Amino acid sequence: MRIFIIGSLPDHLPGADQPILPDHAPLFEAGRQLGWVLAADGHRAIIGSSSRRTIDPYIFEGYAEYCRDHPDAQVHIEIQFPVDGSNAGYEPDYPDAPDNLHVIKVENYADASSPHRWIVSHFAALRSADLLILLGGGVSTRILGSYAASNQIPTLAIREYGGSSAEVFLLAQHTYHEAVPRLGKTPTRDSAQRMVSFATKLAARGTASIHSYFLSYSWGDCVTADHVEVLLRRLGRVVFRDEEQVKLGHRLPSQLQASIREADTFIALWSRKYDASRWCPSELEYALESQESGRPSRVVLIELDEARPPLQAASLLRARGDSRELLDLCIRRLIEQE
Repeated sequence: MRIFIIGSLPDHLPGADQPILPDHAPLFEAGRQLGWVLAADGHRAIIGSSSRRTIDPYIFEGYAEYCRDHPDAQVHIEIQFPVDGSNAGYEPDYPDAPDNLHVIKVENYADASSPHRWIVSHFAALRSADLLILLGGGVSTRILGSYAASNQIPTLAIREYGGSSAEVFLLAQHTYHEAVPRLGKTPTRDSAQRMVSFATKLAARGTASIHSYFLSYSWGDCVTADHVEVLLRRLGRVVFRDEEQVKLGHRLPSQLQASIREADTFIALWSRKYDASRWCPSELEYALESQESGRPSRVVLIELDEARPPLQAASLLRARGDSRELLDLCIRRLIEQE
């Protein structure tokens, strides 16, 4: 699941030298704990700024800590930021990412004459996310959260650290249907896990009617997988993918099996790397077995190179994808044939 997280010191004014006080420590610790749990659960956080007055670097620290705790894991985090025709430097600086933390950078064009470049980028990030989480915050958080809550976009406003998130909570609370967990004044990993579990249920209710895709790929084809995911999300589809690439024992993890069964369409990015993988063929095999019970309803093989497809591919939907143009055409045809 893709979760856009926005927030900052309460009443934060971008560019202002607002002091960071001891009272702000629980807000930042909440960001670290949420980041760790999101990484552990295989979710992808979308963040933007690297300012220490925003929640973003603390979410990143949580992801980085999880990666250092689990050096065999492969984890994704996404950074979206504005660019303009002057090539001004708005790209956030995160220089110390562990090698196993895959940082995806997405540039959102914003006119150089506009003073609201970050708002433009935030709305682009919101469009690509399954859920919005708000903590603390000032004007940007209020604008984005109010828009999302008023337009049936799954929105989890965490009110206990003040700021505009507490205001947005009042707009969004009718969508929660149950008590929202508390992170507390001393946020812990357990309280963060309860919050993430609640967020997952909230997002699932908001995406239940949208056609969904499971993307199966070799870690060596991760750049191509990123491109396919962006295409699908720009066309308004839900995308599941195995972002950890960590497998223990001889069976696919139950969470991964559930994601495959939940998807309407399973896409395998077939290549020499996929064929040589210990686990990718198992994902394809499981998808074919699950298809007999109705989900996924389609299993598609997109061939990235000249690797010989498996025998069972004879009965599958197949398409060439060894160029950007062919990949784009293939994805658009899949959308048309839903």
